[in-house]
Amino acid sequence: MKTKLFTICLLLVTSQVFSSDNVSVKYDAINGFCFTTIDITVTEDWLNKEEDVIEINSYPNFRQQGFIMDMFYSNAGFGKAQWTEMDTGGIYVMPVGIYLPVSAWKQGGMQAGWYLRLSMLNPSIETKGYCEN
Repeated sequence: MKTKLFTICLLLVTSQVFSSDNVSVKYDAINGFCFTTIDITVTEDWLNKEEDVIEINSYPNFRQQGFIMDMFYSNAGFGKAQWTEMDTGGIYVMPVGIYLPVSAWKQGGMQAGWYLRLSMLNPSIETKGYCEN
C-alpha cells in the first residue's frame, strides 16, 4: 500500500514539474549536432509559478562535450516574427531538464502574451532516441 501511495505521489509531483501546455520542444539533427528549440507561450498561470522545469532528452553528454545556449523573447505584437536576445542568467541545464526562474522574470517585467525561445546546440551522439521529437 505504501509503495502504491508513494508511486502515485511521485507521478503527481513529476507531472506538475515536467509538463506544460504552453511549452513545445523540437529537436533537429544537423550535420553531427543536435539543435533543440524550446518555445514557451507566456500565460498568467505560468507567470504565477515560482519556477518551471522543462524535460529534455537530447543532452545526455553535456558534462563531457558542453553545449551552446541562447534565449530570446518576443513582445512587440508581431507574434514569433521578431525576437530580442534575453539574458540566460538563472537558467540551469541538468541531465533531465532545464530549470527556468519564472518568478524572477515576472519581477523583471515579463507579461502574459510574450513568447520565449530557448535554442541549444550540442554535438550529437549515436544513441537510440537521441535528438528526436
